[in-house]
Amino acid sequence: MSSRDAIQYAPDAGLLMIPGDPAKDHTPGFAVFGDSVPALRAFVLRLLRKENVRPAPGTAESAAVIPVRVSLVPRPDNDYDTRAVSVAAPPEHGGSVLDRHLGYLYSSALDVTSESIRRLTEETGTPVGCHGWIKLHDLESDSRFHDDLYDEDDEDDEDDDGNGEGEADADWKPSRHEPVSWAEQKAFGYAVGSVRLVLPERRTVRALVDAYLAEHNAGRDADGNAEQETPAGVEWGLRRALAERLAIRMRAGVSHRAAGGTWGRETERDRARRRRDAEARSLLEAWETYRNTAHGFRGLRAVTRSVFHRTRVLVLDASGVEVGQYHEPDGPLTLVDERLRAEALDALRAHGVDVDAPEDPAALGGFPDAVVVVGRGTWSIRLPKPGVSRDALPEAGWFDPDSGTLTVYAAPLAEALTVLLRRHGVRPLLVTWGAPPEEVERRNLRAAFAPGAISPVSRSSRVTAAVQRLVPEPHRRWLVTKPGGGTATATAGSPLPPLADDAAENPYYRRALESLFGAPVDLARNGVLRDTGEDGAWTEAVVYALRRLARIEFSGPPSLAQLDRVSVPFGNPGLVDEAMLCRFLVPRPASTLLSARPARPARTWTEWLGHAGLLTDGVRTSMGTATRATDGHLCRSLFERHVDDFLHHWGVAHEPEPAYPRHPELNTTGLRADWRLADGTFVEALGLLTREAYAAKVARKRELARHHGLRLVTVTAEDLDRLPEVFAAWLPKSPAAG
Repeated sequence: MSSRDAIQYAPDAGLLMIPGDPAKDHTPGFAVFGDSVPALRAFVLRLLRKENVRPAPGTAESAAVIPVRVSLVPRPDNDYDTRAVSVAAPPEHGGSVLDRHLGYLYSSALDVTSESIRRLTEETGTPVGCHGWIKLHDLESDSRFHDDLYDEDDEDDEDDDGNGEGEADADWKPSRHEPVSWAEQKAFGYAVGSVRLVLPERRTVRALVDAYLAEHNAGRDADGNAEQETPAGVEWGLRRALAERLAIRMRAGVSHRAAGGTWGRETERDRARRRRDAEARSLLEAWETYRNTAHGFRGLRAVTRSVFHRTRVLVLDASGVEVGQYHEPDGPLTLVDERLRAEALDALRAHGVDVDAPEDPAALGGFPDAVVVVGRGTWSIRLPKPGVSRDALPEAGWFDPDSGTLTVYAAPLAEALTVLLRRHGVRPLLVTWGAPPEEVERRNLRAAFAPGAISPVSRSSRVTAAVQRLVPEPHRRWLVTKPGGGTATATAGSPLPPLADDAAENPYYRRALESLFGAPVDLARNGVLRDTGEDGAWTEAVVYALRRLARIEFSGPPSLAQLDRVSVPFGNPGLVDEAMLCRFLVPRPASTLLSARPARPARTWTEWLGHAGLLTDGVRTSMGTATRATDGHLCRSLFERHVDDFLHHWGVAHEPEPAYPRHPELNTTGLRADWRLADGTFVEALGLLTREAYAAKVARKRELARHHGLRLVTVTAEDLDRLPEVFAAWLPKSPAAG
């Protein structure tokens, strides 16, 4: 497993070894099917010796390893993917490459190795291999170890047959997941894991092969004969081995046909492929209906946006939903709905993007309901599903732009996915069929059992029936009822104990909240509901909560910072509970969970306030959102309004826009403060301190107040959650409103 800088021939293994470094190179596994389990078992058992065990590299994630060398054999006979590479035991193990076949490299690894291994094998006539290891785990980490300890303590245990194998191993058969029995693993002293390979990234493999072939070809004479003997390989016998195996299978098939009317035994791989093909045929019927249905998007337009020096050209619909992206400089144009392509192209041209459809979209009508996700080096073709985010969508195939190869996981999808790629401006040079890699198969399975739509209710949020009664009947159904009640001792009119201090500082009250809400009280910062991009009856619960908070606690739209503390009178426990519950019903921007094809983008906090009708007169300006406070005072930003509404809510008299005293140097332009309180105190809401001119004006106001002996209180956006402390000297014992 040591790292080398060149391909070298290993005479004892009979392989040209590709060097690998476990500390920095890929360590992929490979797909094992039922027909290769016997070879895998023989390979592992041959190496399962104590003297072969070595300390595990940091990347192995195991207790120890057994270093191995394996052969990498190009398999153009593979009917799933002609680029397939077989992982086989080295030639020293005996038999043909078919007898030594352990499994196939996953499709993702073919990008790294396939072309280079094929070239190296064909031009040298010598088998190619790489390093790897068998993962070994401590027996104590396996649950069966503890089961055995329990069984050994049971005097009546009759599972042991006296041969070292219990009942668990009596029915055991080798499989791709467990080629070695538990008894064999116990006897060896380690639990045996998977076989991993060590392969450098694609450019390194290509450079190593180019360098070796250049030296190899330089060693030939003018007639093309090698000046020195090249080690003989066994891969030249692949065609002969295939022919022999075909003949054997044909004879067996004819015998089966004559005896029982069938050609042979069906494999797990055959069943998986037939299942995917059947599912694909039902998709083709659904796609026919999809293409003949209106898409529902209106008013497409293109915009250019830059975030952290990264510029993107997006296609939006009239409501601001992102429906596509043009990947500069040369495409493709990816869309959330392929029916939008013609309109999206028009929107890009109107935006000034020089883009031409390589083929007429109208002539390519057999497209699927699928989206293309452009990744690093490959394009993933995924199937939209309600309730599933884009990253979790099931994959139907993938495309390699470098080689022009389209790989599909079901044969019936080949034509439709080819049409999809042609609409994206590329024409596949080769279409192959392949089984999905393990990680893709797991993701596809999760997506198959995903709910039909994303729930606006967070899974971790449950509320007791006692708390639900604080919410009007139409909104209760959006809260998940927690079985049973809380353990808190409730006072009359409240399911919570009496509170004299801030909830954040009262551990007893916090424990009572956890009991009632089924979650830590900090969850109020995240909310029970989350924005899914799909409005429904749950949105009415959000509107109710925002309006109720504005009425009982803030006398106007609150800021997110103000929600971090409850500021209603603690002497009214029912009001405290209601204020807390309303916070749970407010979706925070950080809790957004959109589907792959949302009806609208996630709302910002300001947009939620507007949706609740709390900013009906708001006008967007360069200074912020200008709006009129609850008491009628005109505010130039939401920040100013939050402060003004706070003063109004607590009954603190405040005069807007008071003039500072004149001064021949400091005030020649008629400076004004934001408010003046009843005792003459001036108040400034400082929201634009990052602007140089604004900061200079604030400095003049501070100096002016000092010169005239005026009391000046300044408030920044960071102070919104501590306004009671800032204005403590002017607050009455209880608020005037609510």
